[in-house]
Amino acid sequence: MSVISVKNLFKKYESVEAVKGITFDVNEKEIFGLLGPNGAGKTTTLEIIETLREKTSGEVLVDSMNIETHANDIKK
Repeated sequence: MSVISVKNLFKKYESVEAVKGITFDVNEKEIFGLLGPNGAGKTTTLEIIETLREKTSGEVLVDSMNIETHANDIKK
C-alpha cells in the first residue's frame, strides 16, 4: 500500500515550471529519496506533499488522504 502517491504533479510560477509532471509512489517501510540538481523541484515537491505549498495540477495522496481536502489531518 502506498503511503504517498503523487500523480502528474505540476507547479508553475508565472512562466517557470518548478515541477513538471512527476509521478511516484512511496510504499510503507520503503526508503525513498528525491535526487536532482539545484532547481529541479525537490523542495517544492516536498512542500506540496506537506501541504505547505499549493500545486498547480496533479493529485497527491498522503496515507490515502487528498492534500486538498484533508490538509489539516495530514499536517498532524
